[in-house]
Amino acid sequence: MREKYQNALMWALYTVLFLFAVIVQTVIFGHARFLDVKLAILPVTIACVAMFNGAENSALFGLGCGIFWCFAGADGGAIFIPLFCVAAAVVGYLCDRLLVRSLVSALLVSLLALFICQFVLYLFKLWLGAAYFRDLFLLFKQLIVSLIACPPIYLAAWAIRKAGA
Repeated sequence: MREKYQNALMWALYTVLFLFAVIVQTVIFGHARFLDVKLAILPVTIACVAMFNGAENSALFGLGCGIFWCFAGADGGAIFIPLFCVAAAVVGYLCDRLLVRSLVSALLVSLLALFICQFVLYLFKLWLGAAYFRDLFLLFKQLIVSLIACPPIYLAAWAIRKAGA
């Protein structure tokens, strides 16, 4: 029974971490721009959570986060449901099979999750005519600038995993 309680506590704390990241991204940094780009904290959060939980559990977490983010009225809408799910599954699989769970790995998988989510969103907007080819440079700047959020989110996800293990 104690193991089920710890597992439920761990996922509840991961959910609180995601909700905190939503608040930080939308309220605190909602209009702020750094080097002409907005921070994308949510893919980093999903990647840091996925590092510690494997592909299957992380994909379900990413699916839930994508549904929440879609219903929250995100720019891009429903495209984030499969993107968060795929990004979490890929990161969870890579960390299970290839990578050591460390801060350097967190930076790499966060960059991968950012690339998956933001590049597909850019291609979708390009297809709709809401973006231009010249915005590709801004996309790469956004990927690099968004990595600023990785160390504190990684430490929070690591602490939550230790509490739930």
